[in-house]
Amino acid sequence: MENEFSEAYKKSILRLALFLGELMLINGAETFRVEDTILRICTSRGFNHINVFASPTVIIIADYRFDGYSFMKTIKARSIDLNKISLLNNFSRKFVANTDIPLVDAMRELKDISSVTCYSPKLTYLSTGLGSAFFACLLGGNNISNFISTIITSILAVILYKKIMKLSSISAFSSLAASTVIASIGLILTQLNIIASPTTLIVGSIMPLLPGVSFIKGIRDLISGDLISGVARSFDACVTAVSIACGVGIILNMWISLGGNL
Repeated sequence: MENEFSEAYKKSILRLALFLGELMLINGAETFRVEDTILRICTSRGFNHINVFASPTVIIIADYRFDGYSFMKTIKARSIDLNKISLLNNFSRKFVANTDIPLVDAMRELKDISSVTCYSPKLTYLSTGLGSAFFACLLGGNNISNFISTIITSILAVILYKKIMKLSSISAFSSLAASTVIASIGLILTQLNIIASPTTLIVGSIMPLLPGVSFIKGIRDLISGDLISGVARSFDACVTAVSIACGVGIILNMWISLGGNL
């Protein structure tokens, strides 16, 4: 093992731990899990006087006793990728258990994990469409025209959501725009007599946009005592849900105001 009191070595460990924590937050890990993993990484290499503060938007690592080294990383975008979370958890366990792993190899492995794509975009879109359509079936939209329409609508909505996220990175605005398109398509297809009612199509198609996982993770952070992170995640999820409701509500209200029927 390298000299644990070397300044360069300590900086490398802190940077590795910071990068690992960043990847975990970006891919949807809970705050308490991020902090615990970072501390375990540092402790495994003999650095026991490390403080970690993590929230959905920032990570701070500092030595509170000796040299006062401090590293900070802001998080601009977050998503949910449970496959990467699993890979990062496996990496952290292996790194803690084996103290002979070279830091260069460890950093290279983390960079490889950050670029992993578990499923192709086509398969992801197809799965999204089928999931939305089957959910619509549970609500009564169990005819073939409604099933196919929900598949196409949900895929278009997710594609639009991702395109807008690349431009603005504001999830609430992206959800608002995508839900507006969903409601519009539902009303248009109803007027063309392709589907009997827009209700099941709208409800099924908005399912991929709902922040259910983010809300649950916020609750878990609150239970774990991470109040700032828990409140932030829960509030973000609620804002996204309200945005979806507003997008659908605006279109339906405009339609009714113009004399249309649902």
